[in-house]
Amino acid sequence: MTSDVEFPDVRINVVAALESLADQGHQQRVWRDRMPRADDGVDNLDLVVHVLFDDSRVLDDPEPPVGEVLASAREVRAARELAEVLGRLIDELGDVGDEVYLASQRWPAVVTAARSMLEAMRADR
Repeated sequence: MTSDVEFPDVRINVVAALESLADQGHQQRVWRDRMPRADDGVDNLDLVVHVLFDDSRVLDDPEPPVGEVLASAREVRAARELAEVLGRLIDELGDVGDEVYLASQRWPAVVTAARSMLEAMRADR
C-alpha cells in the first residue's frame, strides 16, 4: 500500500525508523556501542523519535496521516499502542542518553509495540 498513500517517501522513513526501534541488536550495536555493521542504518533514538512524532506525526496523532502516511485502521491502532508506551517512557525519562532508555524495564514493551506497528505496515504494502 505504499503507492496508496499520498506521501510514500515519508512512509518509507517511518518504516525505517520502526525497523530500528524494533531491533534490539541494532540498538545495542548502533545506539549504545556506536559500532554499526556495514549494512546498518546509522541513526539514534532521538532521530527515530523525531521521525515518528515530529516529521511524520504518525505517533503524535495517527488518524490524520491515514491516506497520507498510514494506510489502514490497523496501522492507526498499532501507532496508538506504540505512542502510548514510548510516549510514557519519554515523559518518565526525558532527555537522557539512548543507553538509559535501553536499560529501562519498560523498553521491551516499546520494542514489542514497534514490531507490531512494523508488521502492520508491512502487511499493508
